[in-house]
Amino acid sequence: MASRSRQALGALALVVLAIAGWQAAGVLAAWRELRAIAGRLPELPPLPGLTRGRDPGFPVKVWLHRVDSIERAVRMARAYAGMEVDVVFDSAAGYFDVGHPPLPPSGISLDSLLDAIPAVGQHYFWIDFKNLTEGNAAAACDNLQGVARRRGLVGHLIVESPNPRALACFTRAGFYTSYYLFPDQGIEAMADTSLRRYYDEVRTNLAASQVNAVSSSYESLPFIEAYLPGTDALLWCLDHDRDLRYRAVLAYLTRRPHVRVVLVRRLSRGYR
Repeated sequence: MASRSRQALGALALVVLAIAGWQAAGVLAAWRELRAIAGRLPELPPLPGLTRGRDPGFPVKVWLHRVDSIERAVRMARAYAGMEVDVVFDSAAGYFDVGHPPLPPSGISLDSLLDAIPAVGQHYFWIDFKNLTEGNAAAACDNLQGVARRRGLVGHLIVESPNPRALACFTRAGFYTSYYLFPDQGIEAMADTSLRRYYDEVRTNLAASQVNAVSSSYESLPFIEAYLPGTDALLWCLDHDRDLRYRAVLAYLTRRPHVRVVLVRRLSRGYR
């Protein structure tokens, strides 16, 4: 019996060591990935103080990516206090259509999606504004203020766009705003000259805008921390949620002091 117990304990120890080894490998892979990106960044001066930093008061960091149907919103609100919603502002009809281009308009209004969520005032929403321009900003801002005020959600909304200058009225209205970085090409694919040009573009845009934060895929964190020190970052990590490397990246991101939100991928009925 004692011999069998020792054998069982030995087998258990091997399993524990194997799991620990896999976890360590995941952490190492995540660290190497971000370190490699940081090592490729050109030597350029940091640009502190270009955003209007403020404590958004979000109760959790991990939010759910792409909640673009009523069915998914109702189902996933049970598990997530924070959810990202993609919207397109329909200027002619005067409402926010929920959806992610190039999919056709869904006919689901942001109003109707929020109305369907029980205890909506206990939730937070990242509004990914897909078609914000300086031409539709004023009308869209007025509309969103009405949507948010009716539910007491002004302080619960992030408004994000790759057009930071058009976000000024949303910042003034009390929304937490974010400049979407690298919307067209990931940082890992950019050459040195492209990174230098993009650094200049970001500097110019932030100097002329009033946003509270910047947002991007998690691979962009080295760029944000190197060139925009102290800036709030809203990130997404959309790898498979059972992958050890994903878990290592998520653990790292949630521990970074200026990372305010991390969007994660989890499929469900109603995903579109």
